[in-house]
Amino acid sequence: MNRRPTQYAPAMKNPGAQGLYHVFLVAALLLCSCTSGERSLMTHQDLDDGWEFLYQRNGQQTWFSASVPGCIHTDLLEHGLIPDPFYGCNEHEVQWVGRQDWAYRKTFMVDEALLEARAIQLVFEGLDTYAAVRLNGQELFQSDNMFHPWEVDCLEHLRPGENLLEVLFSSAEERFIEDSIALGYPLPGGRWVFARKAAYHFGWDWGPTLITAGIHLPVYLRVLHSHYPRDIQLFTTYLEEEEAGIRAELHIEAAFAEEALVRVWDLSGSTVYAEESIGLLPATEQYVVDFVIRDPILWWTHDLGEPHLYELMVEIQTASGHVHREHIPYGLRTIEVVTETDTHGESFFFRLNGLPVFMKGANYIPQHSFITAVTDDDYRQLIDHALASNMNMLRVWGGGIYERDLFYGLCDRRGILVWQDFMFACAMYPGDDDFVESVRREAEYQVRRLRNHASLAMWCGNNEVDEGWHNWQWQRVHQIQAGDSARIWSDYLRVFHDLLPGIVEAVDPGRHYLHTSPVHGWGHEESLREGPAHYWGVWWGMEPFEMYLEKVPRFMSEYGFQAMPAMSTIRQFQAEQEDSLFSDALRCHQKHPTGYETITEYMAREGLYPASLEEYLYMSQLVQARGVGMAIEAHRRDKPRCMGSLYWQLNDCWPVTSWSGIDVNGNWKALQYTVRQLYDDIMLSFLEQDGQIRLHVVSGLPEDRRGFLQWHLVDMDNNRFSLYENDLEVAANTSLEVITLSAEKLRESHDLDAMMLEAVFSTEDGRVYRNRKFLEGLGRLRLPESQPEWHIRSGEDGFYIDLHSSAFTAFVHLYLAEHHAWFDDNFFHLLPGETKTVFCRSDLPYDAFSEQLRLQHMTTIIQKK
Repeated sequence: MNRRPTQYAPAMKNPGAQGLYHVFLVAALLLCSCTSGERSLMTHQDLDDGWEFLYQRNGQQTWFSASVPGCIHTDLLEHGLIPDPFYGCNEHEVQWVGRQDWAYRKTFMVDEALLEARAIQLVFEGLDTYAAVRLNGQELFQSDNMFHPWEVDCLEHLRPGENLLEVLFSSAEERFIEDSIALGYPLPGGRWVFARKAAYHFGWDWGPTLITAGIHLPVYLRVLHSHYPRDIQLFTTYLEEEEAGIRAELHIEAAFAEEALVRVWDLSGSTVYAEESIGLLPATEQYVVDFVIRDPILWWTHDLGEPHLYELMVEIQTASGHVHREHIPYGLRTIEVVTETDTHGESFFFRLNGLPVFMKGANYIPQHSFITAVTDDDYRQLIDHALASNMNMLRVWGGGIYERDLFYGLCDRRGILVWQDFMFACAMYPGDDDFVESVRREAEYQVRRLRNHASLAMWCGNNEVDEGWHNWQWQRVHQIQAGDSARIWSDYLRVFHDLLPGIVEAVDPGRHYLHTSPVHGWGHEESLREGPAHYWGVWWGMEPFEMYLEKVPRFMSEYGFQAMPAMSTIRQFQAEQEDSLFSDALRCHQKHPTGYETITEYMAREGLYPASLEEYLYMSQLVQARGVGMAIEAHRRDKPRCMGSLYWQLNDCWPVTSWSGIDVNGNWKALQYTVRQLYDDIMLSFLEQDGQIRLHVVSGLPEDRRGFLQWHLVDMDNNRFSLYENDLEVAANTSLEVITLSAEKLRESHDLDAMMLEAVFSTEDGRVYRNRKFLEGLGRLRLPESQPEWHIRSGEDGFYIDLHSSAFTAFVHLYLAEHHAWFDDNFFHLLPGETKTVFCRSDLPYDAFSEQLRLQHMTTIIQKK
């Protein structure tokens, strides 16, 4: 199919009697719109400005200005009423905020003319979470779910002139206690189990406990002047070489009977795909318009082609002169999740436009503890980081939030698929009618909202709920009686096996639904044979990194290892004079109960024993990159048996030591540079296993590649000992084992503690792929003395750093002491006599940049020991 845009104007159908009426209707509507001007079917009156919140503490009662969208913590911060929760151990000092009720209010004006509208709805796109909403003293509704909008007809409660809108928030933490008592038996998990609220707000092993409340999305009056166009959904009904069939389903609540014209055209050109009349009737809410796109251009992930989007505009124009338009960027593609019985068990892989695709990516969490603090630029930067890291999939984890439209729109345009969890994680949930009805409204809204996105690959019911119930000893720990246990499991089946898959099938037909991830716990052999797996034997089980080579499932949707963030991020919560191993602030910014102890143990296995915070930070990142990199290599080279690798986790929500590859300020850890290399379209892999070292060349490209492959041992003087050299043709989308060597014989003939293995594949089209690796423990290497030199040059949007060393210099780490920055390469090796230039994106002046620039390398640290 074509990958370049093709303009196509479909021929008009033979009119006939109905067609002639259509032609006359089109002419009449166009004349009407030209002579009388356009009138919208609906308009909005924004209500985001002018809010206040009531501060009540220590006898003080004062109204302060509030930001909407926002939350109580950010409002309190703005007025200096709480300390920065991210600094030091201040998180503990602000816990009272989540236990208190909060009141918000605003006044707004309404013109008498507005009250002549057919209907007016008060719309809160997001309320976090338990709230009573009053308009002019009259309670309109009570909310209990932050994951769907709340809207109510309010025309009869509005009055001309000034109106008072109040929102009274109840504490989600206190509500948990009430609901727990009312239930009568324990539900395993955390304090989020009853609340349809972001679970991570209640604290996680990478995030603080900051239980927010507030109006977290826009609020407005929706003024209906005529009919109400609720929703427009596009479906690809068929996709062939010559044409694609598209169905537009329009959900319109008609106020009265009249004719309307539906037009669909491409904003990027003059192509009109559909012009069709429909008869609006109050008793009918769904209308269908079918159209064809000739010579369709497919949407691909960025690593396989162009993520082409048709910039479609859908217009509804009524005979009475009202108009509604909706812009829908639409990607033509087929996406399947293939689960078929095979010789290994049961497959689990994604097939895009008929092509099996290995998924290279990470788990995504909310970018801030306060979700309204995330800017549009933050979203663009993080998705661009994922793109620069060669990822083609992100998993939106179920303990966070359904992300903003901008997130999915960026993934559409960058060519990154999204695995979307429903927002349930690591807990058992109630199954009473009120809770299930709340989940139904949430799921139907979110599925409708997201289903038009080309990037949306699948829905998953929850994160680790089935896993926890069957493998985490919940029944024993919580002393759950047999009858209550049966009820809890029945409620699980009601939500995740009945309700959610039914909604996906009805609202987003054809999209894959998986009830949970993982399908089997990491202690069970079945986890390696079928379904996506979460492997935590490394880290939680303290198993060696080499277990990643044995525990290769069909699709790995979670695994990982912790490392410290950049020094500039540590400066966000700790002053330099407080640096030590381990200060109170560092402990407060490590949420895993044995996190530092676990990192230290894995360091010791590498022969690394840090003596300072700077060394610990550096070594933790090297160890994280080594371990997770080993897993990625094992996953990719096992394709097509294993077809996905999503490490935990891409990003952070605050400054913390965690599993992320990118810290909360966008600083790349060593892991992220390793990920970029190993997620490239061709990966060179060599790992030691069972006494053998096997060299693999793995391709994710849709076409074959020819080139020249070299595999060398390189000593500290850059002397090279060839292990393999040959021309090579790598078939498309395959993993090829090229050569196997005996590790014992290699050690007998070479001092591997003073040598590096390097594989290089140079393709005929000029691409060079490389992998460099030490086989011995990082702390047991024999490295020469080295004093690298550098020179700084100013450039556009940053600085160029020219580095040179007369001796081998291992794992060169560049960073700024107090300022966040992105380096285009880092944690690299400098060969003797080599000059390397690194670009750093920074807005610092030259003198400040020069003063803050720091360089670490492994040679210096080892020589201290």
